Amino acid sequence: MLTTTRRSALVSALATAGLAAFDSRAWARQETGAVGAAVDKFAQEVMAAFPDQPGLGVTVVENGKVTLAKGYGVKTLGTQDRCDENTVFGIASNTKAMTAALIGMLVEEGRLSWDDPVTKHLPAFQMSDPIVTKLMTVRDLLVHRSGLTLGAGDLMIWPAPTHTRADIVAGLKYLPIGGQFRGGYAYDNVLYVAAGAVIEAVSGKTWEEMIKTRIFDPLGMSSTVSSPALVDKSRRASPHARLGPPTRGLGPQKVLPFDSSFDAAAPAGGTNSTPKDIGQWMLTQLALGVAPDGKRLWSEATAREMWKPHTITNWSDGPTAEAPARATIQAYGLGWFVQDHRGERLLWHTGGLAGFISYTGLLPGRKSGIMVMTNAEENPVLRSLRYGGPDRLQGRSDYDWIASSKRAQADNEAQTLKDLAKATTPTGGGAKPSLPLEAYAGVYRDPWYGTVTISLVGKGKAKGLHVSFDKTPALRGKLEPFDGEVFKTTFDDRTQEDAFFTFDLKDGKVVSALVKAVSPLADFSYDYQDLRLTRVS
Repeated sequence: MLTTTRRSALVSALATAGLAAFDSRAWARQETGAVGAAVDKFAQEVMAAFPDQPGLGVTVVENGKVTLAKGYGVKTLGTQDRCDENTVFGIASNTKAMTAALIGMLVEEGRLSWDDPVTKHLPAFQMSDPIVTKLMTVRDLLVHRSGLTLGAGDLMIWPAPTHTRADIVAGLKYLPIGGQFRGGYAYDNVLYVAAGAVIEAVSGKTWEEMIKTRIFDPLGMSSTVSSPALVDKSRRASPHARLGPPTRGLGPQKVLPFDSSFDAAAPAGGTNSTPKDIGQWMLTQLALGVAPDGKRLWSEATAREMWKPHTITNWSDGPTAEAPARATIQAYGLGWFVQDHRGERLLWHTGGLAGFISYTGLLPGRKSGIMVMTNAEENPVLRSLRYGGPDRLQGRSDYDWIASSKRAQADNEAQTLKDLAKATTPTGGGAKPSLPLEAYAGVYRDPWYGTVTISLVGKGKAKGLHVSFDKTPALRGKLEPFDGEVFKTTFDDRTQEDAFFTFDLKDGKVVSALVKAVSPLADFSYDYQDLRLTRVS
């Protein structure tokens, strides 16, 4: 979640100023350049190649001008409500560059430094290692090198838990450090929530007030909001996903309920925007902090600091015939990934929420960029555009990214079915649990998440266990024997990822449990594996 999901990883490895009302169709005809036209044509080809994709929003900046801001398809499957340049999509982790920019502005004002200890501004801030607590800087919050594992702590922000922003920051001291501090890359969301808390402490305003008054309002992004709950319902795209069978990520496309409960984690991924609005943000980034109206929001030095590589994320031998755009080296800056794309510097980021995935790609040397917003977890669509889009910014279309994405989709769906079959085959032959069901009931506690309650329900043959992740109403349902001391959930909300509970016994009593996702396609933000549940009653 909040970046391209694990489902995406298996499949693959925004516009004008809202200053005046005008006929958008006439505006598009007047402003479309060669690159905008090429991307428009390609987006239509992608939609035709993947007919299950409900809708799409695309923005192109070409040599410092917005030349395309357009919607494709429909907001909701089964309707004729068309997407256009004013349709609102969740852009998730594309918010992170905005949070970094807010910190950059505060640095310029002398209110903090990139390299201030976090504890200077958040005295109660703690990581699980006291040395890491002491050394952690504001910069470290933004560059994914803390030593936390991939998506650690995300169950505090997903799916729709009741944790507050303060709860999330307080929970950091209980998250285990799984790697070396500043010794490697692992993507996280919770530290961007902490970065939002730093912004609030330094500015005296909420993160929501800051992003509205310092970014959205100055750029005329009148339809862009910091929370799904604030989206104009008449213009929002509906989220969609494949919910199985046999697992999420496969099967027919379904409309999802709209999740508006993301405020606590908004600094990591709460922004919702339109193809028309997001172009203003892209123009300002490419102009090194200068807004389209000429007002400077941040300095050139700050822009270059945000674009500077800080953490190596990946490297390779470079392009191949099957992967002609493969980067030689990829790094993370401050809210941006930085890499080479066919000989040019590319800044990019993805975003993922339930039913929405997105991509921003900027080629600073050309003052050009592309933003893709989608209202489904249809990763071959995003993969086609995230590679074919930058190609077209460079004036090339010599590789068939649609065919490549279809091949990757087929290969990975086949592998997923194999992995899922293996994961759901009991290694112990489906042995019965060693204790009666009531022996597994009780309250279990994890220090960073909170409590999970397992209750005995029903009588006689109808007797069974019910599990409740107490701070996550969506994660409640049956807990049934699977294989010995391993039990499997069947959550009432079938849009959620089920989990295996493996119970540990001592002296004939259940003392603790470990948890992991059932599906190999589960988004990394279902970080069940980071829970260490100890029975407390």
